[in-house]
Formats: sequence, structure tokens, C-alpha cells
Amino acid sequence: MPGNPTTVQTQRGQLRGQAEGGVHVFRGVPYSQPPVGELRWRRPQPLEPWDGVRDALEFGPVSIQPPRPAAGPFAGIMGHSQERTSEDCLYLNVWTPGLDDRRRPVMVWIHGGGLSSGSGSSPAYDGAPLAARGDVVIATINYRLGALGFLPDPVLADGEETEGNFGFHDMLAALRWVQDEIAGFGGDPSNVTIFGESAGGIAVGILLASPLAGGLFHHAIIQSGAADRLHSRDSVREMLPFYYRELGLEQPSAEDLRSLSVEEILTAQTVLAAADPAINPAAGLHGLFNAVIEDDFLDAMPIDAVNEGRGGNVDLLAGTMRNEFTLLSAMSGLDDMNEERALELLAPLVGGSERAGECYETYQLLRIQRGETTDPLAIYNAVMTDRQYRGSTRRLLDARERASGGTYSYLVEQQSPMFEGRLESPHALDVPLIWGTNELMRDFVGDDPQVDQLSGFMMDAWINFARSGNPTTNALPGWPQYRADRPYTMVFGPDVRTVTEERDEELALWR
Repeated sequence: MPGNPTTVQTQRGQLRGQAEGGVHVFRGVPYSQPPVGELRWRRPQPLEPWDGVRDALEFGPVSIQPPRPAAGPFAGIMGHSQERTSEDCLYLNVWTPGLDDRRRPVMVWIHGGGLSSGSGSSPAYDGAPLAARGDVVIATINYRLGALGFLPDPVLADGEETEGNFGFHDMLAALRWVQDEIAGFGGDPSNVTIFGESAGGIAVGILLASPLAGGLFHHAIIQSGAADRLHSRDSVREMLPFYYRELGLEQPSAEDLRSLSVEEILTAQTVLAAADPAINPAAGLHGLFNAVIEDDFLDAMPIDAVNEGRGGNVDLLAGTMRNEFTLLSAMSGLDDMNEERALELLAPLVGGSERAGECYETYQLLRIQRGETTDPLAIYNAVMTDRQYRGSTRRLLDARERASGGTYSYLVEQQSPMFEGRLESPHALDVPLIWGTNELMRDFVGDDPQVDQLSGFMMDAWINFARSGNPTTNALPGWPQYRADRPYTMVFGPDVRTVTEERDEELALWR
């Protein structure tokens, strides 16, 4: 690996990183004890100190997860790459412009992947462009995924702790590491922004509402996420027997579960996800394993907690893509759709057949009025985009009425050239634009100079928000704060503009 060695003294020991192109990089930094053996399905434990200098030159292993395709049109789009997996996965990575006392803003990225895949070390999340452009410190984290991260069985309760949400406790542990250590990397622990996309955005929304996260961050960016995607205790009780049946267990003890191999755990998770018709791309963001409301980490539905003022002192920037669901439909092979099939898929997700018909007819009529395509797949994708993403984001923004922190809304309508433009403005297109990693995904984002100009606009807005809690820049039109009665929204695309009314007729269906 090119670069010059560089070292930092942490509270647990000395780390050796690399200086690469004017940015200091530390990869594979441990932030908790490995969650293996007796620590499996327990909250992350404090990191043990080490002697000497520990190399932080290579990314650490990522959480156990299903294998991902190394080739094909979708390889890498969702921020994934072929990486070494292990239960020993609690590592983070830091990019900093300087190891000094400048106290730079800190941006901590929570990756997406449906809480069952992904990592903080994907090439799409290379922190060097953001760090260098904005003089900010960037950190990306790994956390436990799938069953290993979110199995919510009461038998796993340990002492006064409650079960489940282990992956979210990993995120809290990483944020505590930032508070303790980031000053040594040139960062300011009193100015931390958490940001994430897709399931990472959902995680940001959940952390915004967690009583345990108070004071760990000061600004939050939710990209294509929400604060109302999690399990109830009832849904968990219904799901667990099916999972254990795949494992060949009936009522396992904690010891039974901790003696399972990772292969058994992952295989049962994969089989159940494929076998259960309710677990499909439409439910993928809050599917098999996710957060569960419990006593100390999450004591209420996040959207309700935000509505009551939780996280109100945190500045929030939240938004979505224009056509989120087109990518998920394409990845699932949903290219042959008729009205009957669309209604069949929508019914269990929107409240029954009658509600599905109402949504379908409303979207069809409004799209006719606008001169937009009205084929069944286009209508299905539009309904699912609003149901999964835009409606949830609007509800969260509306719930911030009593917040003392700033609240800002955005929408991305930049189009992807993939599949002759049929994806329009899809899920995950914002990732390379925000990170400045467009060169890695030219088939997805396109190579028009306008793409890189827009990427610069968005990078600067995200950096400014991390610095001050306000995303406004001199290059953008006016960007007032969002209000429920005046939903100001910055639109990023070929025509960058501020709007106050954006398809309110459709979004009203999801309030």
C-alpha cells in the first residue's frame, strides 16, 4: 500500500496508519472487544489495551453476511464489495487531513444493506475525497448484521440488559470511541455528524430517538431512511419459531445459540429470508432482523419519540431519491408487471386489497394528469417509493415541529443512464455523489460533466451541514428550513432549485 507511516496514541494503545495524498488514513481500528464466544449476542464490551504499535493499514473483516455477486450490472451499486467476513468485525476506519489540534468537524458513516449486508470499508465509501475537500474527519464503521446483530430472543438477556439490538449497541460503542479518541485524529468530539443511507439512514433515525445516544452526535443526515421501520415484540414472537425451525431447534437456551456455527446461523437466516413471501424487497428495510423497542435503547416508536421532542436539539438533514424503488424492482427481476400483480404485491404492504386499489388509482390518475407513464410497473414503483421512503421521510420531517435544532429537506432527481435510463433517479445514486466516488460507478451515475458538478454541490452541502448544522452554500439557491406548513425542499439534479410543493397529493396518502 503506498504512503508514509503515521502514528496516533489512543487510550488503548498506539496505532500506525498511512499518509496518502495529503490525508492520513487508519484502517481496521478496533473499537470494542471481538463479539465472539461468550460475547456473541451480548452488548459490545470495552476494548482491551495493547502493547507496542498496532498496524491500522488494512481494513478489518466485516460482519458475517450472505455472499454478494462480484460481477453483473448491480455489483457494487449498493456500496458492497467482496470482503473478508468474520464474527470479529467491530472495526472502524478514519480519514483525517491532519493529526493536529485543529478540532475539525467529524462525520461518522453508518452503511446500508438492509441490516443484513454491507460494510464501512466498501470502496464507495472512500473517505479521502470528503476529508480533503472539506477539511473534515471521516469515520466509517462496521457493526453486527442479520441474526448475529439483531436476534431478539429473551433467553439472550444478560443480567439487567435486555435482548436484541446488538448491532445498534455496536453503533453506540463506535460513537463513544469517537468521543474518546477522535481529538487525537484532529477531530472535534463536540461537533459530530452521523449520516447513513438506506438501512444506514434508518439507523440514524433510530439513534435520533434513542435515550442512550444523547450527546454522542450533534447533527444527523438521513439519506433514504426513516424513523418508523422496526419490529414489534409481537412480530418478533411470530418470526422466531420459523428461524429456529430452520436451525433444527425448538426452544433453545442461550448456550444452545452460542454453540451454533456461523454457517448454521447464516444459512438459516438466508433460507428464511428466501422462503417467507413477506420478506421481499418491499419489506427489506425492516425485514427479518431489525431494531425492537426495549427498555433502555429504544423506549418508544422512533417517530413518536421525535414527535415528542426526542433528539430535538440535533440538527437534521433528510431526503430521498425521486424514484427510489426502481433499482430494487430491477434487482428483484420485477420487469414483467401487470395491474393484477401490482395490486397483489401492494396489498399486504399498504393495508389490504381495498387500500392497494385506492393507491393504484390515485397514482394512475395523477400521473395521467402530469403526462407521465402509467404502465403497472411505473405505478408500482411510484407507490413503493413513497410508501417506503418519501412518505416516511416526510412524516419524520413533520414530527420535528418542536425541535430546537435546524431541519432541512432535500430531493435528488439526477437520473442514472443505466438500462437506457429506465431507473430514472434510483435508490443509492446519491452515494457516489455524496462521497465523490463517481469514477467507481460511471455506469450507474454517468460521465457527463454535470454529474461531477452536482456531486461537488452535494458534497459541499453535506460538509457545511457537518460544520454548522446548516447545509446552505453560496453555490445553491436559498435553502430555508423545513416546516410542516411550508415544506421547503432543495432539489438536486440538472435543475437545482428550491420547492415548497412536491407531489403533495401522493404523499398525503402516507400521512
